[in-house]
Amino acid sequence: MPRILVALILLGSPALAQLCDQPFSPTRPTWEWQYRVVGERTSTYSIRKTSISNSGYTQVRQTANGKEESTHKCTPEGIFPVDFGGSGSNRADVGGQPVNYNLEVVKVTGVAVPDYDSWVVGNSWKLLIEVRGTGQQGPVRFNISGTLETTYRVVAQEIVTTPAGRFSAYKLQTSFITRIRASAGPIVIPFNFESQGTAWYAENVGLVKSIQKTRDRENVTELVALRK
Repeated sequence: MPRILVALILLGSPALAQLCDQPFSPTRPTWEWQYRVVGERTSTYSIRKTSISNSGYTQVRQTANGKEESTHKCTPEGIFPVDFGGSGSNRADVGGQPVNYNLEVVKVTGVAVPDYDSWVVGNSWKLLIEVRGTGQQGPVRFNISGTLETTYRVVAQEIVTTPAGRFSAYKLQTSFITRIRASAGPIVIPFNFESQGTAWYAENVGLVKSIQKTRDRENVTELVALRK
């Protein structure tokens, strides 16, 4: 029996199982995932999914600082985000100076969570998000364009332990590459960044653990509880 047929039978929800309720990204209206992040500082957040249809849903991320909602689209190939949530407004420090910027998604190629048959050791997939927007640092205003690219590769299937319990999970190696251009008149400044990570996904649970590494820091995210 094909793996995808087995998955649909196990999920048991005809309306949602078709596209959005993937085994490695369950989409249930009453479920809440609670996570803890340990790194430069410790924080917590929760994830819920609302406005669920067969073609998409809204992901609600709740932190101590507020709520952020992002839209996700579901296709036969998998699930991917189509916006950043909220207005896209953000703040960062560049060269010791604060920068305010606003980004929107122009185009998405690939998926973040692929169909069930793709979860095989040795397989890989890619998510490419094209963005554009505006920014400001002090009195200087500039335009922004570029891409955010994530590559996922399944490297193992193993047992991983988190505060929420022990899970049989697929281990993914991830590579995140940012290629952004900021232009103000004839001046164009490239901002290119790269980070590596590892993530573990359990069937009928979703993300249970991840480790994100940059040049100077490491953040570890773990599932604390899954409330149904």
